[in-house]
Amino acid sequence: MITADDFGFGLATSAGIVHAHLHGPVNRTSMMVVTGDHVKASVQLLDETPDLNVGLHLVFTDVGHSALAATPASRLVNSQRRFLSIQQLYFRCMSANIDVSAAFDEVCAQADLFHKLLGRAPTHVDGHHHAHQFPVIRQAMLRAMNEGLLPRVTRRTIEAPGILAAVSSCRARRIVLNMLGHSAAIDFRREGISVNDYFFGVLGEQDLSEENPWEQYLAALPPRGEVEWMVHQGFYDESLIDRDRYIL
Repeated sequence: MITADDFGFGLATSAGIVHAHLHGPVNRTSMMVVTGDHVKASVQLLDETPDLNVGLHLVFTDVGHSALAATPASRLVNSQRRFLSIQQLYFRCMSANIDVSAAFDEVCAQADLFHKLLGRAPTHVDGHHHAHQFPVIRQAMLRAMNEGLLPRVTRRTIEAPGILAAVSSCRARRIVLNMLGHSAAIDFRREGISVNDYFFGVLGEQDLSEENPWEQYLAALPPRGEVEWMVHQGFYDESLIDRDRYIL
């Protein structure tokens, strides 16, 4: 499967994802719902894509917008109710310095808004910056799944054996993602959650200048298993300036 993350981040980003589905290999996207008018405008594009699987892209890291439910007392957000940086969130989750019930409430608020925007349930759920795998956040997500509020399908960031050695790009970051994926997989397995076998899709800025930055990844893929190719597709999106570094 090829999943384009960040649908709803900005209208041009979303339009690029739709184009990549209609004219290319993208068959799944993950939609963030906390982005106000950006996601509201983006949803209209989905009328063109009845065969595109749309999941919920849980947001718990800063994307330039306020949380739906979380307050500063939860320690999930700052005094302006903006989400934290990925580093701040990770360390707070690792130290259990976050209100678990508040994390659950935020998951539920984002799931509820997805239903209101699309009129249907998401096909899967994952997280911006893979935060759905962080301790506390994944506990809240799993509770929502067990209560029937989210589908029992998610992503784990485990690369196939041998790929870490075969592909040199962003190795340190990918080692961290693999460790996070293996840790989360223990809980996913125990709860009977459907997950991909492997994933790939991490590139550095220097890779983008290459004609085929995916060549090493594709050559090292295993012959069997469900592999999720994660991409950040989209047209050039000025709305992402100062909100995200993935501007194509």
